[in-house]
This record gives sequence, structure tokens and C-alpha cells, in this order.
Amino acid sequence: MYTPDKAVWKSYVWHGSTCFYVSTIERTYDTYEETSRGYETIVWEYDWANSKRGNILLYQAGGIVDHQQICRCLIAEGALPDKDNEKTKRFCTGL
Repeated sequence: MYTPDKAVWKSYVWHGSTCFYVSTIERTYDTYEETSRGYETIVWEYDWANSKRGNILLYQAGGIVDHQQICRCLIAEGALPDKDNEKTKRFCTGL
């Protein structure tokens, strides 16, 4: 049975003059062993003036907690959470 992707949460966040678009959806994944459903969070650069997504910065981060942590990190640091980066590792608790 087909189950369409379901939008869960989307955010537009700013760091200085740079805008990011963070989107979390619930979707079906086909794996080697089975088909399952789960969350997917994607981050793009975003051109606010022209309402256009730019480069993908992160693909398949996870669910709502990840979405929140990514948004907080982008707002605070203008970068994605990275456990090896002293400035952003505090945002990596669920990633």
C-alpha cells in the first residue's frame, strides 16, 4: 500500500544575512531487508528574496530533535552541528 510522504516541520532560520531552510518529512524507506517508515531532515541554503532553495547542506539527519538542534546551531553559529567542531559539538546530542 502506498503511503505518501508527510510534511512534519519546516523552518526558515537566519544567521546574520544568511537564510537556511530546514525541512523534516516522514517517508518510506526501502532497505535490503524491509520497507520502513521514518523521519528525514534536509537542510538547504535559501535565497529569501527569490524564494529559492540553494545547495543542499545536509541530507537525512533524522527527526524532530535533530531538526531543533540543527536550527539552533544554524542560528547561533551559521554552521551545521559537528561533534568534532568545538563551536558546534554542543548541538550534537541527538545527531
